Amino acid sequence: MTKEHELLRHVKTVMRVMLISERTGPEHQHIIKFNPLDFHTLGMVRADPGVRASVVAGSLGIAATTASSVIGRLINRGWIERRQCTGDRRAYQLTLTPEGQVIADAIHDQDLTDMGIFLSALTVTEQDELIRLLGKVADRVEALEIKD
Repeated sequence: MTKEHELLRHVKTVMRVMLISERTGPEHQHIIKFNPLDFHTLGMVRADPGVRASVVAGSLGIAATTASSVIGRLINRGWIERRQCTGDRRAYQLTLTPEGQVIADAIHDQDLTDMGIFLSALTVTEQDELIRLLGKVADRVEALEIKD
């Protein structure tokens, strides 16, 4: 088995665990119908209040129309609000509603819990090395994305 095959197998296992679980605590399960784009969009708005829809679309690598559908769905659920930018009347900024903040925080907290479980398989030294190496890979991937 090549290194690429082995890495792919491991990444698929980790991604399956991350993407298949409902990724929320028991108090929020079944409130959210699992949709990765919804989760990622909520996370982006949580991390960057006021983010523009075009930035969400670009970061997620989806078409503007798909981003618009996701944003519309989250607005209809009452989890995000869209406000017209003061400097550019054609653009809109996205912010979380109080209910959206609770949901986004629950997803984030569950993600951190998942990471703790993943890291628990390693010693502290191994954890540091894994984080360092994944950081190198992420930096390389981001650099390649900028060139495209």
